[in-house]
Amino acid sequence: MFATTKFGKANAEMGRRLFEIRTVALVSQKQLMSSQKDVNVEDFFKFYSDKSSHDDRYKPLSGADYDRFFSQRSALREPAITRQITSLSYKVGKEMISLAEGMPNEQVFPFTSLSLETKSSTFKLEGKALASALQYIPSQGLPALVAELTAFQNEAHRPPKLPRDIQVTNGGQHGIYQCVELLVDVGDPVITSEFAYTGIHAALKPYKAEIIGISEDKDGMIPETLDSVLGERLRRGLKMPKMLYIIPTGSNPTGTVITEERRRQIYELACRYDFLIVEDDPYVFLNYTDRHTPSFLSLDTCGRVLRLDSFSKVVSSGLRAAWITAPSPLLYRLQLHMQAELLHSCTLAQAILLHLVSCRKTLASHLMGARDFYGKRREALNTALAPLAATIPFHKPDAGLFYWLRVPGVEDVYNMVFHTALQRGLMLIPGHAFMPYNAPCQYLRLTFSKIKYEDMDSAVRTLAELIKDEQQKTLQKPKRLATEG
Repeated sequence: MFATTKFGKANAEMGRRLFEIRTVALVSQKQLMSSQKDVNVEDFFKFYSDKSSHDDRYKPLSGADYDRFFSQRSALREPAITRQITSLSYKVGKEMISLAEGMPNEQVFPFTSLSLETKSSTFKLEGKALASALQYIPSQGLPALVAELTAFQNEAHRPPKLPRDIQVTNGGQHGIYQCVELLVDVGDPVITSEFAYTGIHAALKPYKAEIIGISEDKDGMIPETLDSVLGERLRRGLKMPKMLYIIPTGSNPTGTVITEERRRQIYELACRYDFLIVEDDPYVFLNYTDRHTPSFLSLDTCGRVLRLDSFSKVVSSGLRAAWITAPSPLLYRLQLHMQAELLHSCTLAQAILLHLVSCRKTLASHLMGARDFYGKRREALNTALAPLAATIPFHKPDAGLFYWLRVPGVEDVYNMVFHTALQRGLMLIPGHAFMPYNAPCQYLRLTFSKIKYEDMDSAVRTLAELIKDEQQKTLQKPKRLATEG
């Protein structure tokens, strides 16, 4: 196995020297003054606690310890020699003559220049920089980007000093799929929240996983419930889960933010019951509370966290800008999967991501603007929903893009969503989308990210009428007698 980039300033600088994209950034002072918010960068990118996370009861996992977590498929993967050569070519530079690489010659590429204008600058690629951004790269990702993301994660999360690494992925969903492929065998138990992002269910479906759904309240997953469920499985001799999947900030669909105390409790349970935490955090920059809640990565003293980051909700969903941060033995296996699956994610998209991440102040200013933008829409939909609050329970989301409503008096909202609502010109998402099994559900998810302000009141009025009609239908249904079969 070739050495991978480790956390640290020295290696970050080495990564930049190994592969330097010379971008031409044409930034006018007027543009910056008009578009950038005044932001404390260090404070904005603070996803760690000043309180120590050290726990003498549990030792960090070492290389061999991870073998028990790998799925049978993942354990069978072997490195592709050609991919190793590609990685090596970026490390040795141009001093060595190569008859090895199966790369196309950049002179046949038809592109001569690429320019993108952001709200604060112009980003231009041409010549060797453009040629490099259009070429094959190591499966781990663009070396300069890996180095920059390594530095970024160190600054933002300050993870405990363990061997960790980064894998650039083709969006957050790709990271979820990679983690499932890495850790799950057919029939394995997997922990999620009671209502979980539909993407994890889609990834797990072919594996016929046993979903252990843990209930939530306004502060997210309840650790006491998780402890009770796992303790009971252990006493009964049932197969124990190797993986917990969770969206800790702005849970999709419930909009909850797990408190620091609960995150510490859940992490301690991971150490006690021996499972890994897949921390999917695409809404981390859309936290509307005043709390600096530490990430699971920042608490990871034992090497049990695979963290998924994504810019899809705040920069561009089509760019597929995302990455995984995890212990090095896990990252090595993820890279083997990447080699077989798609070689590497789009180089050009990675070059753009590198440009965005390299200037922390510009990035923080943009992200703060995105949070403010969505925050206003959250408040507007909350105002529109206020007349329903007495009869339809919901909480204003602490983070993310969604309201989560329970419809009392209606046993199952499926018919209302896919028949009545569509007939009246209103699209909704039923709670069924976030459940692993087919069962009646009383919940709806409402999204405030794109709906026009002027449509919010009429949408809520239509929703209120729909609910009232469905409640009336439920009351009119004949009740079954206890003697009926």
